[in-house]
Amino acid sequence: MKKLLFLFIIVSFLAGCGSGGGGSAPAGGDSNTGTNTGNTGGNKVNPQCSRTGKIAKIKVSKDGIYRVAYSDLYSDCSAVSFALSTISLSNQDADIPIEVVDSNGNGGFDAGDSIEFYGKAIGRDDSRFRFTETNVYWLSVGEKEGKRIKEVTPPANLGPPLMPATSFPRSLHLEEDTWYVQENYPEISSPSDLREHWYWNDRVYPGDKVNYSEDFSTRHIDRGVPVLLKLRLQSVSWEHYINVFVNDKPVSDSAIMWDSQAPYDLELTVSSSFFVDSGLNKLTIESVAGGLFYLDWFDVTYNRKYMAEHNVIEFTGKDFFKLSGFTSNQVSVYEVSDPENVQKVNISDPKKISESNYEVSFLSPFNDERFFVAITSDQKMSLVNTDTIQVEPYTPSDITSNPADYIIITHEDFADVVKTLADYRAAQGYKVLTVKVSDIYNAFGSGIETPHAMKAFLKYAYENWSAKPNPMYVVLVGDATVDYKDLSGYGKSSAVKSYVPAYLYNYPGLGEVPSDNWFVDVNDDILPDMNIGRIPAKFPDDVSSVVSKIISHEGTIKSMDVLLVADDDNPRFEGLSDSIADIIPSGYVPRKVYQGELKDGFKPAITSALNSNPLIVNYTGHGAVVEWANNSFTSGDVAALTNTSYPFVVTLNCLNGYFVLGDEQPSPSIAEAFLLAHDKGAVAVFAASPWGYLSDHDPLAQELYKVLFSENITLGDAVTKAKSEAFTKDEIMEDVVQTFIFFGDPATRLK
Repeated sequence: MKKLLFLFIIVSFLAGCGSGGGGSAPAGGDSNTGTNTGNTGGNKVNPQCSRTGKIAKIKVSKDGIYRVAYSDLYSDCSAVSFALSTISLSNQDADIPIEVVDSNGNGGFDAGDSIEFYGKAIGRDDSRFRFTETNVYWLSVGEKEGKRIKEVTPPANLGPPLMPATSFPRSLHLEEDTWYVQENYPEISSPSDLREHWYWNDRVYPGDKVNYSEDFSTRHIDRGVPVLLKLRLQSVSWEHYINVFVNDKPVSDSAIMWDSQAPYDLELTVSSSFFVDSGLNKLTIESVAGGLFYLDWFDVTYNRKYMAEHNVIEFTGKDFFKLSGFTSNQVSVYEVSDPENVQKVNISDPKKISESNYEVSFLSPFNDERFFVAITSDQKMSLVNTDTIQVEPYTPSDITSNPADYIIITHEDFADVVKTLADYRAAQGYKVLTVKVSDIYNAFGSGIETPHAMKAFLKYAYENWSAKPNPMYVVLVGDATVDYKDLSGYGKSSAVKSYVPAYLYNYPGLGEVPSDNWFVDVNDDILPDMNIGRIPAKFPDDVSSVVSKIISHEGTIKSMDVLLVADDDNPRFEGLSDSIADIIPSGYVPRKVYQGELKDGFKPAITSALNSNPLIVNYTGHGAVVEWANNSFTSGDVAALTNTSYPFVVTLNCLNGYFVLGDEQPSPSIAEAFLLAHDKGAVAVFAASPWGYLSDHDPLAQELYKVLFSENITLGDAVTKAKSEAFTKDEIMEDVVQTFIFFGDPATRLK
C-alpha cells in the first residue's frame, strides 16, 4: 500500500495555536428526490433501447485509439438500429470525429458494428488534472449528424526515391504520486489548482541514495543522438548538492548544486549509451550535502527509431515515413495533432518483410510536422483489452427545472438514506431537491469530476432559484479526502474516499485545508451566499444516525445550559470564554469548565459536563485534529460519552475541522467524532480546518453569539451571519471565512 504524508497536520499544533496576533422555512414545501435517477455504472450499457440523444458516457484515462462495439451499448436489446449518420460523439461540447465500422454494410448501426475514435485523458496542463485524469466522451444516437474522421491520401512521389527519417524525438514523462505534502513552499506562485502537492516519495535527506524508477523503456533508441533528461525537484530547504545516475552511471563529473526553494527544473544532456535498448532503465538520485527536497517527476527525451512496439507507434514528422515492426498487415495510420479534427491516412497495403514483420511507408500529406498514431486493429483500446476505458449508461437527469431552497448534494451510496432528511424538511415547508454529485458532474462539468462543477451548479441555483430574502440551504452528504484521484488506492479497498469532494484552500503558512464556504461564495466576494453544511459520512448508517439526531434535537425540550470549556495555556482563552458568557441572554445558564481551575480533573469534568446534556458547547484553547488542550480531550473520548441530548459544539481552536485525512484507518477529527457518534455527541459542529488565532476567533465568536439565540434562527443562518458581520467589519480575514466549517444540517434550529 502506498504511503501518504500529511505534513504538519498529524502532529499537534500547540506552539502558538489559538493565541496571538436564517429565517423561518417558507410555506408549501415539497421534496423532489425521484427525478435524479443517475447512472447505474458498470461496463455494459443497457439504456432504454429505443431512446435517442445521449445514451452513453465513455470515460478514458489514456491517450489512444479507442473502439466501442454495438454490443457494449445494446447487449440486452434486440433489433435496435439507428442510421449511421446519426451516431455522434462529443467532448466538453466539442464534436469529436469518429469512424463507424458498418460490418454488414446495411447502413444502420446494429449488431457487429462499432465506432472508433481518438481519445485523450485530462493532461497535466489542464487545471482539472488536480482532480482527475479521466476524460469523458458522450455518445449520442438518432439525432444530429455526427462528425466523421476524414480520410486523406498521401501524395505520390514523382521524384527520385525518398530517404525516410531514421528517428524522431520522443518524450517519456515519469511520475508516481505517492506522497502528499500539505504545505505550500514560499516560492510556488502557480494558481491554486495547479500547485503541486503530490511527490514521488518522502523527502530526500543528505546521504540518501534513492532509486526512483526501474520501469521505463527506451526501446528502439537511436544511439546517434544524445538524450535530454529533465528533473522537477521541489526543495524543502535551500542549498542542495546531488548526483544523478542512469543505470548506475553518473551523468556528471561533479555534484550538481542549486540554491532555491522554488520548483527547480534540472536539465541534463546524457549520452544515449547510458540507456538500454532492450529492457528497463533506472534513475537514481544521491543527495551529497545540503538541504531536503522531493522529486516531483522526470522526463526522458530520446530519439526513437520508426519501429512499432506491441503493434503501436506514436510518432512525429513531416516528410517520408517508413514504419516497421508490425506483426499484422491490418495497420491504420491516424493524424491526431488536433483531437477535434483527427484524420485517417490512406496508406498502401503494408509490405511483408518477414513472417512477423510488416512495413508501412507513406509520404506525409501535410507540409508541417504532425503527430501520428499507427496501430493494428487488435490493439485499438476497448473493453476487451484494457481498463483505460469505461462505458456507462446515461439517463438524462433534470436537476435545473425544480427550484428549491433546500438542496441536498449526496453520493449515490447515500441517496436512499437521505430521503428521511429530505421528507422531514419538506414537511416543514422547504422546497427540497436531492441531487447526486454524479448528476452535477454531468450537467455542469461535462461529466468530468471536479469541485468546480459543484460550485457552478450552486451558482446556477442561487442566481435562478433564490427567493430572497429567504436563505438557501445546502447539505453536502459524504466524506472527502485530500486524495481526489485515489492515488493511495485506499478508495478501492475501504470507505476512505471523496464521496462529495471538498475544495482545498491554500491557507497561508500551512497549505491545503478543506473549505466548504468556497462552494457557496457564488459572487466571488469571499462571503457565503447560501448556508452550507456537511455530513462527512463514510457509511449509510452514519447518515441515518445524524438525521435521527437532528430530528430528535428539534423535537425535544432542551436544556438551557451553555458549557464553556477553556484551556489554561493562555489567560486570554478564559477571557474569551468569559466574554461569551456575558453575551448569553438571561434564562440560559453558563457553566464553565476551565483547565486552570481543574488541572488533572479537566478531562473528567469535560466528560461529566457533556453527559449532562448542555444545549451549546464552546471550547476555547489549543488543539489539533483530534484533540483539545494537549490531549486533554480527544476524538476517542467522544466515543465514550453517554449524553442523550445533542448540543451545538463550537470549537475556537486549531484544526478540529480538518476532516480530509486520507489514511486507510484515520482517527476522525473531533468535529467528525462529535457529529457522527451514534446516539451521542453533537447535532452540529462549527470548527476551523486550519490553525487559528484568538485575534480571529474572538470577533467571530462575538458575532456568532450575538445572533445565535435569536428567535427562529437556524444554525446555518447564524454562522453565515457571524462570518459576514465579522468580515464586513474588517475583524477577520478571508482565511477565517473560508475555513471555518459547519458540520451538520444548516437548517437545524437551536431551540
